[in-house]
Amino acid sequence: MKKIRYAIFLVIGLIALRSIGHAQLNTNEPPVSFSLEGIQLESDLFETPALDMAAIEKEDSIDEEEGNPPRFGYRHPVNLTLNNSGIWTTLPNGDRLWLLEIHCPEAKSINLLYDQYWLPEGAKLFIYNKDRTHTIGAFTSQNNKNERAAIRGFATGLVYGESIYVEYYEPKSVTHPGIISIAYIVHGYRYITIGSENSWFGDSGPCQVNVNCDEGLSWQREKNAIAMILKNGNRLCTGSLVNTTALDNRPLLLTANHCLPSGSDAVTNPNLDYFSFWWNYELPSCTGTIDPQKHETSGATIVANNSVSDFALLRLSEDPREDSDIDLYYLGWDKSGTSGTGGVGIHHPRGDVKKIATYSITPATSDCMFNNNFWKITWDPTANGHSVTEGGSSGSPLINSDKRVIGQLYGSGYCPNPNCSNPAADVGNYGKFSVSWTGNNATDSRRKLQPWLDPANTGASVLDGMEKRTDLYVRDGDTDDGTVPSNVQYMWNSPDIWTEDAN
Repeated sequence: MKKIRYAIFLVIGLIALRSIGHAQLNTNEPPVSFSLEGIQLESDLFETPALDMAAIEKEDSIDEEEGNPPRFGYRHPVNLTLNNSGIWTTLPNGDRLWLLEIHCPEAKSINLLYDQYWLPEGAKLFIYNKDRTHTIGAFTSQNNKNERAAIRGFATGLVYGESIYVEYYEPKSVTHPGIISIAYIVHGYRYITIGSENSWFGDSGPCQVNVNCDEGLSWQREKNAIAMILKNGNRLCTGSLVNTTALDNRPLLLTANHCLPSGSDAVTNPNLDYFSFWWNYELPSCTGTIDPQKHETSGATIVANNSVSDFALLRLSEDPREDSDIDLYYLGWDKSGTSGTGGVGIHHPRGDVKKIATYSITPATSDCMFNNNFWKITWDPTANGHSVTEGGSSGSPLINSDKRVIGQLYGSGYCPNPNCSNPAADVGNYGKFSVSWTGNNATDSRRKLQPWLDPANTGASVLDGMEKRTDLYVRDGDTDDGTVPSNVQYMWNSPDIWTEDAN
């Protein structure tokens, strides 16, 4: 650790804060230090080693040959806590502020993974780059994944630049101090942005069709169920929100079992604290290079998974409904085992913006796999391309013409996988939803979908999708007493009518 102590003098109004189109669940406010006038703050500097780009490029080349999604960042293992790094400053009112600078030589971006994160009420965590043009936060107690005695991890999003500040504010009144432990610094060596000569988004094949082209016009609700999954500094997979018979917008996301990290399992190791989910990540039109909005949530728990059909069902730790700017949909499903004819796959190939692939065949049991639990798909040429699946598409849903999920993507199996070099020959294999429903007659609820997606035990074979629900609350009394109903968190429409989520 390279440690440097230096002073920062803060003056109101000298530095303007620019808003960046990337939102994680946070309060979206300026760091506390930005409003402190004439106060001297001190900070440590932690500097990571320079990257061996020759070795990294070799590793990335092997990943590409094997069809794995490419990395954008290298993970430096660290152990940085509020006690062994950074410098505390006590403010005039008794509140405290902790500040740490992290420098990654020639980094395009930096993001952080925490093995421990717990904040008391009123405490705030911010991250921003050195020139203050990109800031995220505040992260608060709302981002805690568990109680202080059973603390869990966390992940914060990308901040552009080779130097960032990590700022933690804690009020004098707290009785239990916060716990922050950074386990990994992800040193971004590729830009995560569209429209620059260094762009990585847009790296999927040239045959791919954006979801807002004409091919996607009939699937505008369904596209909002799709999330891109990031884990440990890699773009990893795709997943989709699925509806349940409770019809209550439970944050359950279907993806592939092989998208889980080695050793992760619903029974033995269910926590996915380093997973992040990007919502509505798509171009606003069929073509263009406009950097789209990035809405992010963090963390999940595996509630069920099974390799027999390669499914994993995750319960999201941060409910995307809590961000009113995220458009959401919960896909319907068909567990009958009948595939129907025609449909689409919506996915994030190679971590790119959302794409749509179209098929007109009647899916049959795949002859490319190790068992009979998968559908085999080939894709159609359409007006704007000939979309196929690629690395990073894994876990994405196969949606039939009735707009219900019938499977999630495994990959090409034993069959050809030429991607855009020969899209007519590209094959996708999807784990059958009907097999995942029972887990091939599994007895453990953590090995099948049925207990989670039919909690009402209706026995339904099919279920339609549903929009994000709006909850309406009306006061019982005739007089406005000026108090907010206790179960309402979000917004009010009048003194007597409150909505939890208006979209």
